[in-house]
Amino acid sequence: MTTIESKPENNDLNNEIIQWGTQYLSSHGYSLKSKRPELIQNTPWSYVIRFATSDGYVYLKHTPERLALEATIIQILRDQFHAHVPSLITHNAKLNCFLMKNAGKSLREILKQKFDEALLCKAIDQFTSLQIAVSDHVDVFLNIGVPDWRLDKLPDLYKQMVSQKNMLIEDGLLAIEISKLEALFPTIFNLCKKLSAYSIKQTIVQPDFNDNNSLIDEISRKITIIDLGEIAISHPFFSLINCLHVIKKHYALTNEDATYLRIKDACLKNFMKFEPRTADAFEIAQILFFIYGALANYRLVIACGKSKFTSSFQRHGRPSMVLKELITVMGCA
Repeated sequence: MTTIESKPENNDLNNEIIQWGTQYLSSHGYSLKSKRPELIQNTPWSYVIRFATSDGYVYLKHTPERLALEATIIQILRDQFHAHVPSLITHNAKLNCFLMKNAGKSLREILKQKFDEALLCKAIDQFTSLQIAVSDHVDVFLNIGVPDWRLDKLPDLYKQMVSQKNMLIEDGLLAIEISKLEALFPTIFNLCKKLSAYSIKQTIVQPDFNDNNSLIDEISRKITIIDLGEIAISHPFFSLINCLHVIKKHYALTNEDATYLRIKDACLKNFMKFEPRTADAFEIAQILFFIYGALANYRLVIACGKSKFTSSFQRHGRPSMVLKELITVMGCA
């Protein structure tokens, strides 16, 4: 079991969260097998611990207040869309945390032992089916505060972000690079308009949908999608582009590998019934993905505070890194 360690300023809060979780479980019929929970994750945007109980593992997750929508999002997805997402035990709005039941092993843990393309494609099919189911009901999420990053909003959001010159320079961009990003405004606007013309409805976009955030129950083989607190409403392909990047990285695939191409086809399959030109739309989305990614990083900075992003998290909360990639992709370097 990992010893729980945290920054001094977080100790009191973490202890309060642990105490709340312990008291709730003990008073609701759970027998704790250990006096201290196991630390699973401790980042600026997510603090997760695990209790070993008489009813199996129970996870407690805490996030900063500006990212504290996850419990509500999960409940809506379960109740209204019958989605395979975590099963909540309870939610503490005051402490911005919630308890949830164990949903199995990370899909990555299984795929690293033996790569199973069919299993990965099953998780992708499940996620894209959920995206499609939600696409006619996005107001349910916008009404609770999920960010609206739809394509008609994206150019202005990009402009607002690039206008934060001091923040971007502090983050590593040069003044000349910011000028290049400003010069891209008309191009970004046209690309958003072009992508909007395809018959692919905008929906929930999870910034980090991948094999590690897909859990599988080894007995029932049920797949559960987790880590839903940072979703936005935007183009569905942004989640899938991220997934494909992660898959290539962790399983040493290239764009030309037959396995990768089949996985990519699995990402697009469910959208083909609405839009046969999905491959063309995907190419445009790959460019706009850099803007989505920069916005996601910028959101983390605002939610967590720049001071929280130490060297351990130097690639997170860094919109400048993604914007530099955009400059290169657009041939402005």
